[in-house]
Amino acid sequence: MTRTVDTTSTTPQSYERLRPAMRLWYLWWLSRSRRVASPRDEPSARSTATDADTVLIVGNGPAHGWGVRSHDQALVGQLSRASSAATGRACSVDYVGDEMMSIESTRSWIRDTDLGLYDTFVVLVGLNDAVRLTPLDTWEHELRQLVATLARRAHPTARTVLIGVPPVRSVKPFESLLGAVAETHAERMNAITELVAAETGASYFRLPAGLRRPDSPHGCVEGYRQWAQTIAHRIAPTLDSVRRVELDERLPRSLPERSFEWSGGATLVDNASRGGSEVLQQLAKEAEAEFGVDVAVVSMLDGSKLWYANNTELLPVSIPRELTFCDVTVAEDDVVVVEDARKDERFADNPYLDLNHGYFYAGHPIHSSTGETIGTFCLHDIRPRKSSSVSPEKLRAFALRAEAELQSYEKSVAGPVASLGQGALPGAGPAQPATRRERREAEARAALHA
Repeated sequence: MTRTVDTTSTTPQSYERLRPAMRLWYLWWLSRSRRVASPRDEPSARSTATDADTVLIVGNGPAHGWGVRSHDQALVGQLSRASSAATGRACSVDYVGDEMMSIESTRSWIRDTDLGLYDTFVVLVGLNDAVRLTPLDTWEHELRQLVATLARRAHPTARTVLIGVPPVRSVKPFESLLGAVAETHAERMNAITELVAAETGASYFRLPAGLRRPDSPHGCVEGYRQWAQTIAHRIAPTLDSVRRVELDERLPRSLPERSFEWSGGATLVDNASRGGSEVLQQLAKEAEAEFGVDVAVVSMLDGSKLWYANNTELLPVSIPRELTFCDVTVAEDDVVVVEDARKDERFADNPYLDLNHGYFYAGHPIHSSTGETIGTFCLHDIRPRKSSSVSPEKLRAFALRAEAELQSYEKSVAGPVASLGQGALPGAGPAQPATRRERREAEARAALHA
C-alpha cells in the first residue's frame, strides 16, 4: 500500500518562498553555461559481446556529463568499464536524459525507449529539481509514476536503482548561499526517494560529493570515474542476480543502433554535435539579430524526438517531440506563433517550459525534397512578444534558406556522375555521391573538366 512521508517532511518550509527566485537563478546559470563542455555524441557505451549486461541510466545533473566532451569520458563510458571490472562480464550502457530533463518530464524522455532490453535501470534525477525547489508532493508523485512505468515496461528480471541527489554545493555553480537552500531541499527529496525505494522494492543509495579539478570545476573524468565505481559496486549484486535466473528468462539483449526516418538525419545530427553547419550557424546569427530574439534554431522531427541542428551548446541535443512547439508547427505545416506559452492551453502545462522559460515562439515548417515536413526554422525568447513582432515573409525567407541546406544532406538517388569520384578505384566505375550536395559538387567538377 502506498503511503507518504510524515507531514513534518512535506509541510512547506519558509525557504520555499524563494521558489520563483531559485528558478530564475537556475535559468541564469543555464544561460551562462553555454561555453561549458558537455557531451554531444551518442549517449551509449556498447560492448560487442552478445551476452553483455545491459544498463540504462535515466538522469540529469551528474548523469549529463558537465565538464567533459564525450559520454565515454562521462558517467556512461565510465560505468560500462567499472561494471565490467566489478562483475567480470561485458556491460553495455545507454543514457536517456539531459540537464533540461526534470522529474515531471522524465517519463516523456523514456517513452520511446524499449525498456525490455535492460537488466538494470539507474535513475539519477533531481539535481535541477532541488535547485528549482520542485514541490515535494510533485516530486513524490512523479517519482512513483516513473518507478511504476519502469516496472510495467521492463523485463520481469530487471531491477531499478534510485540514486539520491548528491550534495548540491559540491557542484561548482551552486557553491553559494542559494546552493545551501537547494541542498536543504535535496535532503527532503532524498528522504522521499528512500521511502519510495523501500516501498517498491528498488535499491537506494547516495553518491558522495564529486571530485573537481581547478581547470575543470564543472566536472572531470576522475570525478565521473569515482561515481561510476561507486555505482558499479552497488549494482553488481543486482546484475549477478539477474544472471542467476533461468536462461530462457534472460535472453541476450541486442540494443538498437540510432537510426533516422529522413535520409539526411544522420548528417544533421553529426553536424549538430559540432555546433551545426556553418550555414545554419550563420542563419541563426542573422535571424537572432533580425528579430531580436534569444535563440534562432533549426529543428528536425524524427519519430518521437526533436533534434536541434544548431545552437546545441545552449539547447539539448534532442528532446521528446511531445514537449515541443515544433510538433505543432509540423502538424499544421504552417507558420505558428505563440505569444506567451503560459497563456496558451496547448503549452501551459508543459514541464519543459518550466526549465527554459522560452515563452515566445515563432516557427516555420521545413520540407524535404519530396515535400515531407521534416522540421522547422524557429525563434525562441524568454520574454512574451506580440505576433506582429515577426514578419511571416522574413521568417519564411530564413526557413527556405535552412530548407535548402537540409535538403543537401539527403542521400543521393540519382545515377552515376560523368567523372571518376575521388578515391574510386580504376575499373570499378564512377563513385556514387552519398548526398545531394556531393552529387551537385561532382556534377560541377565534371562540367569544369569537360
